[in-house]
Amino acid sequence: MKKTFLTILSVVTIATFSNAQEAKTTAPTAAQPAKLTKEQKEAAKLKKEAELVDAFKSAELTEEQQKKAREVLDAAAEKSKAIKADASLTEDAKKAKLDELNKEKNDKLKEAIGEAKYKAFQQARKKQKEAAPKAD
Repeated sequence: MKKTFLTILSVVTIATFSNAQEAKTTAPTAAQPAKLTKEQKEAAKLKKEAELVDAFKSAELTEEQQKKAREVLDAAAEKSKAIKADASLTEDAKKAKLDELNKEKNDKLKEAIGEAKYKAFQQARKKQKEAAPKAD
């Protein structure tokens, strides 16, 4: 009876651990995010654009200010992609470069749209981030 019980217990334990290992290898990690479909990417892009337009309206930017702000934001996004794709940089170096880029972007935005409208724009973006669902 003891042998039968131990055999069944061993089989169940092995089955449990082998399933747990498979689940770990298939789940996306922070370093390897889940791939989005074209539709999901397009939906995210449209949502981001709508939020940006909303923030422009909240800050009461003129067409010229919106154009300048878009140029600054687009340039920063391109530089950010290049930094993130640079395999020669360590994670700490990437973070430092991204922080520097963010400061530079913010300074250029202040110059392009003015201090008061910059603060209104940042407040609108902050509200959007707080309202967004958390990704766990």
